[in-house]
Parts: sequence; C-alpha cells; structure tokens
Amino acid sequence: MALLTKSKYLAGLQCSKLLWMLVKAKDKIPAPSEEVQRRMDAGTEIGILAKQLFPEGIDIPTDDFMRNIYLTRDGLLENAPLFEAGIMANNCYSRIDVLKPNDDVSFDIIEVKSGTKVKEENIHDVSFQKHCCEMAGLKIAKCHLCFINNQYVRQGDINVGELFCIQDISMEVAEAQQGIRERISKMSDVVKLSSCPSVSIGKHCGSPYTCNLKDECLRLSA
Repeated sequence: MALLTKSKYLAGLQCSKLLWMLVKAKDKIPAPSEEVQRRMDAGTEIGILAKQLFPEGIDIPTDDFMRNIYLTRDGLLENAPLFEAGIMANNCYSRIDVLKPNDDVSFDIIEVKSGTKVKEENIHDVSFQKHCCEMAGLKIAKCHLCFINNQYVRQGDINVGELFCIQDISMEVAEAQQGIRERISKMSDVVKLSSCPSVSIGKHCGSPYTCNLKDECLRLSA
C-alpha cells in the first residue's frame, strides 16, 4: 500500500482524483506555475528564519528518506527541538517543522507558514502531523502555528521574535482529528483503484489551493 504523506492527505481532502494521480501517475501532473513556485520558495526561506526562534534546535537532514526517520528516532532522546523530524507509523508519514520537547515526556508541534493568519487548511495539515506522532507513540501536548506578523516593521537586522506570531491551535486540531482514521481509510481505498476516479468540476478545484489538474479537467469536461 502506498505511503500516505501529509501532502497526499491534504490533496485527498481536496480531490480524490488528485490524490490518485499523485500516487499512480505523478509524472502526468503539470509542474507548478511560476507564481506557485515562488510561494513555495518563499515558504522555504521563512522556515529557515523560524529556526532562529529555537537556537538549541537540531536539524534533521531530509536528503535521505529512511535516514531522516532513523535520525529522528535518535534525536527524540536529545531533549532539544527537532527541525524536520520524520515520523512514520501505520503507513502514514509526516515531517514536522518543529517538534519541541516539554519538561515531561510530551512534545509540542509547531508548524511554520509564510501566511499572516491561521487558515483551515493549516489546521488539517497539523492534525495529520499529530495523528502520525500519536500513532508512533509520541504524546503531543499542544499544537501551534507560527506565521508572519503583518504589523512587523523591519529596522536593521530582522528580529525573528517580532517577525513571527505563534498561536495555539490545539483545540482546532483536536476537532479536525475527529474522523481522521476513517478519512485515511477512504484515501487508502482510492489509491488502490486500478483506474483514476471521476470527479466533477467544482469549488474544490480552486480551494484551498488551485489544483494543477484544473486545466486538464476543464478540457475533458468541455
């Protein structure tokens, strides 16, 4: 059975056809537009800046899938924030932007976004991360979203403490986790299909993200 990653889970929430294509025919999905790629690159830069909020943090390399998982297991014993911790359990996998240990045996999840507010898709994003962590035996105390403070005015060097806002989204994530096992099970059934499911054009084609398959689906429906 194909590994269900965070990005595939979010795709599955948006469209079952997109999920199937990501698993069975990824090479046929058009590349992101220049605008989308710029946003992705900006998000990467924001993630690098956010690490400065946790000076004792440990970078977990992401260049090798299994090495990332093994190094994460070792890093969990270090009692320090982990950047890009890879968690795999029950055929689900997610990397955590910041996995921060608490004084007890629990951890906090901190997801970094380049936006300026909490969005619904961010909640579902973190809910899948929390699910992976809990299935792997980790106790998650709180979940936070770290995003850009749009009131920040730079004067000289960037002050990361003022650049970012960190908001507790634990309650919203708990609500989003309701029914997550059933959703994952349905997604597993989708990717087992021998042919791509047929999905009608609708609002989901552009929400929460514009689907890379939208133009092709519009052409086929014409």
